[in-house]
Amino acid sequence: MGLPNKKLVESCNHFPPRTREEELFSWLIEVGMNGSSADQLIAELCERLNEIGVNLVRGNIALSTIHPQVSAFMYTWRQDEGIVVNTHVLHSEEPGEGWFSSPFFFMLNNGVNFMHRRLEGNDDLDFPVLVEFKEQGITDWFSQIFDFGWGFQDQLREKSSGLITSWASGSPGGFTKEEFALLKRVIPLFALAMKSIASFEAAETVLRTYVGRGTSQKVLAGEIKRGSAQSISAVLVFADLRGFTILSDMIDQEDIVGTLNQYLERMAEPIEDAGGEVLKFMGDGMLATFTLSDQEEADRCEIALVTSLKMIAGVKELNLERQSAGLPTMELDIALHVGEVMYGNVGSQNRLDFTVVGPAVNEVSRIESLCDAQETNLLISGEFVKAAHHHYKHLESIGFHSLRGVRIPKELFKIRDCTAFTGACEEAELSC
Repeated sequence: MGLPNKKLVESCNHFPPRTREEELFSWLIEVGMNGSSADQLIAELCERLNEIGVNLVRGNIALSTIHPQVSAFMYTWRQDEGIVVNTHVLHSEEPGEGWFSSPFFFMLNNGVNFMHRRLEGNDDLDFPVLVEFKEQGITDWFSQIFDFGWGFQDQLREKSSGLITSWASGSPGGFTKEEFALLKRVIPLFALAMKSIASFEAAETVLRTYVGRGTSQKVLAGEIKRGSAQSISAVLVFADLRGFTILSDMIDQEDIVGTLNQYLERMAEPIEDAGGEVLKFMGDGMLATFTLSDQEEADRCEIALVTSLKMIAGVKELNLERQSAGLPTMELDIALHVGEVMYGNVGSQNRLDFTVVGPAVNEVSRIESLCDAQETNLLISGEFVKAAHHHYKHLESIGFHSLRGVRIPKELFKIRDCTAFTGACEEAELSC
């Protein structure tokens, strides 16, 4: 086979648009490839449609998402106003009566992907919202739904998930034949671009939810090769709920997860708010890190210490609420340690965990196990105290202690000066 003609190859590298309509198609493809935000995409599409002569007065989308709290994002664009609705629907929200009487509810529950209604001169409209649109001067309306094939359930679509769109004209007679012909070609491309955006955002959300903010960025950057790891110096925070086994025997089986979530939320939120990273939950326990550098290690240690006290205070506050409701409670024990750890991928060929490993990780868990015997909710390693520098004076040694599986005993510390940490000690009711 001979080499292809050079001119032919060059002409195939790009497909330059020849009309304003083709320019719109090219733009949608480029946005789908390079990414944008959903609200920016619908706003710019509506504006571009107006620029090429489509009299669009209203555009609306509901975009399903994979998110622990949000089931869908909703945006509404209006001519000369831009985006006027930018909101989200929570999983916990019950749909209002307007939803059940809407065209969208009818379409989703009857397998209808396209609906068109002429509003001008129509006195027999079948949905209340269309009557409202007619009163606002809208003359024509249609909706198109796109199934992304993700196959999960949410409150907007019972069998699958995707994109709900609706479009409205204010021109006498509604959309023209030519406008409809263009919209039929544009809207599927728009939906495909939306799916591209939603897919990447879903991947980001899932990774951030399950492996943490910093780790998710590394995974998305392609650091997924087994064995790839880097040595980092970090504050290690190991937290564990004391009495979970006993509590599990005292409450109904279906209440265990909900109860555990209440406690884990009080443990995780202070870490995330302070810029740390929760690496993993281990049943009723949690491992988190604060990365150190030579320039800031003392300050980072102070942040980790104050954060730990806030975690303990949050659990104590939750316990008061549960006690007033006659519910069983748990105590929170925390160990703080500093060490060099390997941060990276560990696991089998097809199932990896992005975490920290090393002797320091084992040591911090062993230190936490001594909290009960030492009658405290917080134990601090000598390595942490050394890294804390000038905060040393606020801590006191409780001697050297043997840790299971660790050859050399470790010097451990408690807090001595409770007033040194912005009142966090008092909030945690930690005895000094």
